[in-house]
Amino acid sequence: MLGFCLVAAAGASAPVALAAGPADAAGRYSILREGDKDTGCMLTLDARIRGRAGLKAQLAPACRDNGVVIFDPVGWGLDQGRLVVTARKGHKAHFDRDASGVWRRDAKEGKALGLKPL
Repeated sequence: MLGFCLVAAAGASAPVALAAGPADAAGRYSILREGDKDTGCMLTLDARIRGRAGLKAQLAPACRDNGVVIFDPVGWGLDQGRLVVTARKGHKAHFDRDASGVWRRDAKEGKALGLKPL
C-alpha cells in the first residue's frame, strides 16, 4: 500500500507516493536524465538478495551512460519512504517518488536523474 504526502516544489504542492516497504520499490527501472531523456540504462532493485550495501541493486551491462556507470549502483534501501541507492564506492543518492511513480533524485544532490518503473 502506498502512502501520500504533500511536498513543496517550486512554490507548489504536489502529491507524492511513498513506498511502504521494499516490495513496493523493488523491480526493474529505466534510468532517465534531465527532461526524462532515457539513458538506455536499466537498473534492477532486488528485494530478496542482501549485499554489503543493503538490498542488491544491479546495473544492466549494456549501460553506456558514463555517469551512471561510474556511480555503479550495488545496493539500495528505503529510509522514511525515500529510496536510497548506494554506489560501489559507498556514496549514496536519495530519491523521492512523484505522483506518476517515477523516483526522482533529490535536486540538492546534483543533476536530474529519475528511475521509471518498467
